[in-house]
Amino acid sequence: MLRKQLTILIILLALCITISAQSLNANDGSNRAPRLMIVQALWGMISLPTREAEWTIEEKLARIKEAGFDAFDTGVPKQHEEEERWLALSAKYGLGIGLQTSINKLEDLENPLIIAKRMKSPYLDVHVGNYYVPEKDATELLQAMTERCKRAQIAMMVQTHRGRVTQDLFRTVAYTRAIPDLRFCLDFSHYFVAGEIGGKLSPQADELFDILMKRAAMLDGRVSNGEQVQVDMGPAADNNYARYFAELWKRTMVHWLKGARNGDIFIFRVELGPPNYSIRDLNGKEISDRWEQAKLMRSLVERIWNEAVQETGIGMPHGAKAVGAG
Repeated sequence: MLRKQLTILIILLALCITISAQSLNANDGSNRAPRLMIVQALWGMISLPTREAEWTIEEKLARIKEAGFDAFDTGVPKQHEEEERWLALSAKYGLGIGLQTSINKLEDLENPLIIAKRMKSPYLDVHVGNYYVPEKDATELLQAMTERCKRAQIAMMVQTHRGRVTQDLFRTVAYTRAIPDLRFCLDFSHYFVAGEIGGKLSPQADELFDILMKRAAMLDGRVSNGEQVQVDMGPAADNNYARYFAELWKRTMVHWLKGARNGDIFIFRVELGPPNYSIRDLNGKEISDRWEQAKLMRSLVERIWNEAVQETGIGMPHGAKAVGAG
């Protein structure tokens, strides 16, 4: 009897050690060096090239592949047939799949976790609640979500976004202090608009953002000028706003690389949104070529990632080996 109890205790301890020691990043279980996965959000391809002549899903995926992206991102499928269709398209075009969802309570997380596991999504990006959830309740929900995803061995990325529990910078930093294992899909653009940050960060803001950068295992690609959430980066993705966001993204990558393990994957999702994220002229036409801007951002991200790899001496340069499905 005593031997049986000791055996059970050893198994439980081993399980606890495994859970506590597992990577909180997207990880494929391989022994490969930490690397980058550049993802194109299908939401960002709505109404492309125009609302009247929108590309089909297959046309969009063909262009994503041709442009050199590693994966596409979509919402968690609501029906099994939809799930099977995405898997078939992923295989057809040689692209990985990333999933995102929205929840208001812990129970809402169960089905997305099952589907993310089944579809082998390297991450589950989660929009949580709304800004009017009290901080104590939000903290408890985020803690429970973090523990649940660790048990499921799914890399959960909590989206930093306006209108969510992460809308406020100070509150979001407070979550990190209460929940050591919390990881973010960090989108600077929402905080830049909320804080009306039109230039470089103040020392106080920089200190707070640095805390979130160190907890980011995923970045959302969008450039803000502090007034609009999404602005054009210029024909070479090198205007002042693009250059500063690239600095912040690279800094986040450097933080991540310093703590990354073999098999870890850093996710960068290009997510240039359709109207009303994108700005339109008086005739209703977008003033930027959103798809060209997405491709420019992809190239920019690859460049700064490779610089971060070179500076840290850690990780695999992007382009050295494909990071697609599987």
